[in-house]
Amino acid sequence: MSDAPTCVSVFSGGMGLDLGLEQAGFSIRFGADNMSAAVETAKSNRPGLPFYPDDIRRLSTDHIWAASGLREGELDLLAGGPPCQSFSTAGKRRGLDDEEKGSLVFEFVRLVKDLQPKAFIMENVKGLLSASMKWRQLPYNNNGKIIDDLHGSLFRELCAQLQALGYSLDHRQLNSADYGVPQTRQRVFLIGYRDGRTVTFPDPTHAKEPGIFTEPWQTIGDGLAGLDSDDSYCAKFSERKLKYLRMIPEGGNWRDLPEEIQQESMGRAFYAKGGRSGYWRRLSFATPSPTILTEPQNASTALCHPVADRPLTVRECARLQTFPDGWKFYGLGRDQYKLVGNAVPVRLAEALGTHLRCTLESRPATVTV
Repeated sequence: MSDAPTCVSVFSGGMGLDLGLEQAGFSIRFGADNMSAAVETAKSNRPGLPFYPDDIRRLSTDHIWAASGLREGELDLLAGGPPCQSFSTAGKRRGLDDEEKGSLVFEFVRLVKDLQPKAFIMENVKGLLSASMKWRQLPYNNNGKIIDDLHGSLFRELCAQLQALGYSLDHRQLNSADYGVPQTRQRVFLIGYRDGRTVTFPDPTHAKEPGIFTEPWQTIGDGLAGLDSDDSYCAKFSERKLKYLRMIPEGGNWRDLPEEIQQESMGRAFYAKGGRSGYWRRLSFATPSPTILTEPQNASTALCHPVADRPLTVRECARLQTFPDGWKFYGLGRDQYKLVGNAVPVRLAEALGTHLRCTLESRPATVTV
């Protein structure tokens, strides 16, 4: 519709954020990602969408204006999730020292500066909040808990640059399960407004302990209901992994193994600190999924089907990310898992998009529970 607020998407990936924003009433006018599987996915599912398939560092505003049909001052929303591996507490956390990924958060700032959208929304892992401008060696299994002058320096610089452009901003760590997604995914969202208005976030619609205004969390059983035909790609557990996973009951993990087998199966990780709840994990139909990841067959972050001795399929992962069944993913199997696992859950994106749109239009948001 012609009066729909406009949106430019960058780092579009599997387009979970885009789909949610579309469902909230935004018109996606342009997308960008240099992963070939993302490009094929976008062009196949949205053949009319102008899509930039190259390095975003070479993406100019003139190209965006020409491709999208928009003019300066007409863009309502810039949306995107720069690659997060450099900031994840599960990775090496190289921050800006990772030239391929770490610096891309500041490409988002460049586009805010050049495009001057009325609002922006940026998504990332919670590790962004503690990431450093400079890499330093972290001890084994520290989970990013070193506190020093560099702790959080990258996020502080990111916010400072956005505020220097005149935008009000705030961030919030949201649990997707609180918005009707059958998954307890924790991600950070940074929102800003060009006119300086106060940034707010949508109220949860679901809760682990539901109340008057909230419904119960959705479960894996809810998310996979009715998925009778599934020919999507499925990774495989090695025979060694299957040896242990076959011993795990629904909803269990390594702690359900006899102690001698725990040590045998986990090796060095057996002596590490922390719950290590992802080791030899078998999911449960009765609870939300943990975070959908890009490699569901890994021993330490297993996403084993509740009753079948296999990882979740691409389509099952997509269901738990609340993608519609008609949305097809392309590329090799591992690429499809990556597109799904790195995406913003569609239903959470819709809740954020509805709130953003209503804020831009200065009217109360109405969210369907």
